[in-house]
Amino acid sequence: MGIPSPELRTWTRTIGDTVYTCSTDPSHVAIDALSDAFTSDMLWWAKALPSDVLATVVQNSLCFAIYTNNNKPTSTTTQNDGDKPPTAMIAFGRLITDYVTFGYLTDVYVLPEHQGKGLGRWMMACLDEVLNSWPHLRRCVLFTRGAQNVKLYEQTLGMNSVAESTGDGLVVMQCAGQGAIKR
Repeated sequence: MGIPSPELRTWTRTIGDTVYTCSTDPSHVAIDALSDAFTSDMLWWAKALPSDVLATVVQNSLCFAIYTNNNKPTSTTTQNDGDKPPTAMIAFGRLITDYVTFGYLTDVYVLPEHQGKGLGRWMMACLDEVLNSWPHLRRCVLFTRGAQNVKLYEQTLGMNSVAESTGDGLVVMQCAGQGAIKR
């Protein structure tokens, strides 16, 4: 039996005149855009990684990235196959997982200029759809900070706070999957 691999999935959502695509295809992740995010204050929890290391991180994770049509090439732009216009990666999150029993959600962000449109909630709904398709999932965990983020994960993934660290406000959250023993 080989190592499980994820089924590549794509979701589409239109807000106003803008079409957003959420994809789990790691080949579409714009490493330069991800690197830019890691060097910003937006991702306060991690230091930047060299591009080759970041590419390895992406290849070894189940990634959820949101793209939007953008005809102006930037460092956040990746070229799609065919004659589709370039798309800008505007949100990202990844699940470190064995694809069967466990997942650790990390590195979730939406670029500030795209926040307030429900895109983070939508990305979590896409993730929830994937997690609910895993019959042996025991648990998914994450670390977050701030009441707004805690509420987001409670409402979208059914996460519960397990522990809160003292001093820095870090909250550990988890949700049980279909493979968890119910007590």
